[in-house]
Amino acid sequence: MLRAAVIGAGRMGRGHIGVYQQLEREGFGVKLVAICDVDEPKLHGEKAYALNIGKSAGVAHNKHNYSTMYNCYTDAEEMLRKEQLDVVNVVVPTYLHAEISQKALRAGVNVLCEKPMALTPEQCEEMIACAEQTGKRLMIGQCLHFWKEYEILAEKVKSGEYGKVNDAYFYRGGAQNVVTNPSWQQWILDRKLGGGGLFDQHIHDIDVIRWCFGTPKAVSTVGKTVYPKSAYDICTTRYFFDDADLYIHARDNTCYKGSYGFQYGYTVNFEHCTMVFEHGQLTIMEEGKEPVLVEKPQESAYYYEIKYFLENVVSGEPFSRNEPRDAQENVRIALAEMASADRGGEIVTL
Repeated sequence: MLRAAVIGAGRMGRGHIGVYQQLEREGFGVKLVAICDVDEPKLHGEKAYALNIGKSAGVAHNKHNYSTMYNCYTDAEEMLRKEQLDVVNVVVPTYLHAEISQKALRAGVNVLCEKPMALTPEQCEEMIACAEQTGKRLMIGQCLHFWKEYEILAEKVKSGEYGKVNDAYFYRGGAQNVVTNPSWQQWILDRKLGGGGLFDQHIHDIDVIRWCFGTPKAVSTVGKTVYPKSAYDICTTRYFFDDADLYIHARDNTCYKGSYGFQYGYTVNFEHCTMVFEHGQLTIMEEGKEPVLVEKPQESAYYYEIKYFLENVVSGEPFSRNEPRDAQENVRIALAEMASADRGGEIVTL
């Protein structure tokens, strides 16, 4: 039986907690025993923030007095010292990912750290070295690797079943209600702490593009910073590859207002097919055939991601997805995009 803990009980942390609760109900060999958050009211059900993704939304939105269910802490080091843990999910602000993950690894605990891995490749390297030195497992929560519609896309790109890709467009965005749904001390809107919209949301599409097509040789990004101290809450990037015919763009906008909900998707045009993922529905339109609506998955990507992490901890098998080196490369690309935007869209080589 794996003993687990979650560090960070904010929006995303509550989603992780909900997955552990579901896995326990299903009889998976894991028991969530402890939760840590520096903001103590979250532990006692006095705060609850809405999550914008799938089945985890309700879990995050509802108020839960975790102190009646788990051992609760406001200090991660104290929790790591007192609890006998096998795994810990690090779901804290981005600027704390490297520090908290390394503390857990050095305490002999396997770590699933939320994306983005860190704010610099150097911090990522420290995390990787720490995992190697301690002999513990480190996985990064780039959840789209467990998102059915993105898994299918990656498979079709790599197999060449529909011919080569002519162009691809990825997007995500929504209303960032920083008044009624704030982040811890608004870190998510601080360039130095969270990297702004480019690092928080857009990095998902960076990950998918690198996954499908490899690391681009250069990027050109234009963007707009809307929230003071943030970084490119609106941005559009063109990716350049050795194949000059490969035309790929990605757009992100965290500044929509009112009831505009979180949205994400892609349109990818192959030689013999167009795949469109929008409003939660993937449609495959192969030439000469009727469009196919792909059945939606039973569970959220977070469920499959956390279960995969736990299964690999138990089996000892190496991770075939979400490896730290891949997440480190995502950070390097994101920084190149930020540098390009800082220079008004200048092409930056990688």
